[in-house]
Parts: sequence; structure tokens; C-alpha cells
Amino acid sequence: MSLKFKYILTEDAFPSSEGDKLKPKEEKLLKNIHDYILLQYYSGEQLPKDLVDLEEFSDLYGEIWNFLTLTMLFDKNTATHLFYLFVLNYNRDGIYTNIENVRTLTYDDQKEIFSENIMVLADHFNTLPFLIQRNDYDQYDIPSYNVKTENKYYACGDEEAIERGKKDYVESYWTDGDEVYHSFGAGYYITYCFVGDTDKRMISSEEASHYESDMDEEEIIDRLKYEGGGKNKEIVEEYEELKEKWGELPTSKDGSQYELRIDEIIEEGRELVREVIYDDTYHKLENELEDYLWEMGYISKEQGGYVAMNKKQWENLPSWVDFDWENFEDDQVRNMEIEQLSAYEDVDRVYLDSGDIYYIIQIEY
Repeated sequence: MSLKFKYILTEDAFPSSEGDKLKPKEEKLLKNIHDYILLQYYSGEQLPKDLVDLEEFSDLYGEIWNFLTLTMLFDKNTATHLFYLFVLNYNRDGIYTNIENVRTLTYDDQKEIFSENIMVLADHFNTLPFLIQRNDYDQYDIPSYNVKTENKYYACGDEEAIERGKKDYVESYWTDGDEVYHSFGAGYYITYCFVGDTDKRMISSEEASHYESDMDEEEIIDRLKYEGGGKNKEIVEEYEELKEKWGELPTSKDGSQYELRIDEIIEEGRELVREVIYDDTYHKLENELEDYLWEMGYISKEQGGYVAMNKKQWENLPSWVDFDWENFEDDQVRNMEIEQLSAYEDVDRVYLDSGDIYYIIQIEY
């Protein structure tokens, strides 16, 4: 049957053009599509009023195309023409005779109907946009499609969509700090660690109070000497001057005035030392966290200064050490190959005249 119809259809002028009267040979083919495909597809159900709802009739479009190309064995140009003739001139009652002012669909018409993604796919695979079905799900936040003539599934998007997809891929791939630690090692993991502002203040305050409370008078003065400058220098100089004067007093003289002032100076000094330790600890937590954790024994360092953590250290890493997921993910996205978005590592790049680049990524269903 298919060879016969192919011969009949092409034996004289073909095809009809926009605004023409439908040719008898085309009438026969449209009637055949209606009877052999449409009626069987709906199996006694009420036929639709038209066939232009892209989502509703996606499967039907595939059936019609397979009939024209696999059963009737028409070439792509002929099949395309007949496909559009049937869809655009569809008659619910199956009457395809004496149709005048034939409707067709130009490329510009298609661009008005279909999204840029579908047109990119249609051009790339040299197929009809009607035969590309938008899937209900996205591939890593990139729109995905079933290209029926390829019998394969693809995600398609411009550079902005691909960046979203890469970010979604990274966010779904890396979900736990353990995975990062075991995949990249302790040193890499620590580079993304930080301490939140509230915890920095709390830890710095506790450490300042702890160390200052264990310091005697001489240790307070020595710490202020080490820091030097400003108020610290003034206190140290006054302290040493008073100590010298007090030491020179005869045993018969009362030195309580010196003792009282020295006690006051030490109290002032303790407050300054607390501030110094607070600021020093805060600075380390913010800018030198790796060294701080090493000094406190939370991590180890191998020869050459490489960070290491044994199982116990990893499990006992303080809860106030947070992982900067945002920066980690940004770096992963920046270093990621687009091919990772495809289970087949199959990515085609399409360069449009506008200068835009679209990416076609083969995916699993």
C-alpha cells in the first residue's frame, strides 16, 4: 500500500502551496491518516476539534509521523508537508475534499509558536518541532525534551540555564561534609571552614577570661610589655616606676600607697590583657583558623605543614566549626565540565547567529 500511495502522490505537480486548493492526491493521504491513525488512536472516543495543542497531541504527532515515514516511506520533505497539511487542515468529520485556501506553516510561523529551545533542537536534529515533547521534569534545572525522531532525551538551554544546571548538580551531588572530607582530604576541607560571628565572640571571650585568670602579676606585665604601645606602655612604665620607688623605701616607711596603686594598675592591666587575648583569638578564628585548630589540638600537621585529621579528630571537630557550602559549591561549579551533566558525557554546542550559545545534553529518561 505504501509504495502505491507514494507513486500516486508524486506522479504530478506536488505539493500544494499556501492558499492553494488541496490536490486530490493529498486529499487521499489526509483521509488515510484520518482513518488509519486518528480513528484508531482515539478508539471510538470523541475526536478533538483541532490538533494544535502541542502538549495534548504530542503522542499523536509521533504516530502520524511514523505512519508517513515508516509505513508510507515518504522522504522527509514530503512527510513534513503532509504532516502540516493534516494537522493544520484537520477535519473532525474526516472530510478532506474540496479544501481551498490550504494552510501551511512557515519557519517564521514555527518560531512564533515554539520556544527557542525547541527550535534549536529541531534545527540541530533536522526534525519537526511538533515532534519534540517537553518533559514534565527538568535535568538539573535545565528544561528537558523527548526528541521523538531520535528516540532519545535531551536537556537544552543557553549559558544561563547551564550555569543553573551546574549549580543544581553540585548542590544535589555534595550533600554532606563527610563526603567532601573523604573525597578531597582534611586540608581541602579545612580551607572552606569558618566560625560564625556569634561563636567567634563567645570563644574569644571565654579564652580571654580563662588565660587572664591563670596569669599572675608578673605575667600580666610581661604580656603588656610584649604587646607594647599606647595604654599598655603607659601602664608598664608606671608599674615599673612604682615598684622601683617602693623597693627603695626604708623598712620604716609605709609603702601602702604604692601597693594600692600597683594593685589598681594590675587590675587595669588584666582588663587590657583580656582585650588583647580576645582580639588575638578573634583574629585567629577569622583569618588563621587552620593554625588555631592545630594549636588547640583539633587537627594535626604532617611534615611540610599539610593538614591531617585522624578518625577521632574528625569526629571531635568542634561544632562551632562550620563549612562554607556556598563558596565550596561556587568553586565546584566554576571547575565543573558541562559533560558531567550528561550520563553519556554527550554535549553538543549550537552557535546561533545572535551570538548566543545553546547546549544540547543527552540524558537518561
